[in-house]
Amino acid sequence: MHESGVIQKLVQLAFDEAARRGGRLRAIAVRLGALAGGSPEHLRDHFEHELARRGLADIELRIDAQPAYPGGVEITGIELST
Repeated sequence: MHESGVIQKLVQLAFDEAARRGGRLRAIAVRLGALAGGSPEHLRDHFEHELARRGLADIELRIDAQPAYPGGVEITGIELST
């Protein structure tokens, strides 16, 4: 898995959806399947790096590791505040 690119896309999608809904992004929930190719810890490290790159620090990443799920990494939800 190319975690940096995946995380950049996931974070951008979540921010775009938060903007569309008119809220402030507080958390991103993802499912991590068999095709992700990386551990939850590795994904979290890249997430924290991406937040730091954007000058952010208060967004939570919720990872649901499902090794039996035949997919990769996907957003399952976001949490917003107004």
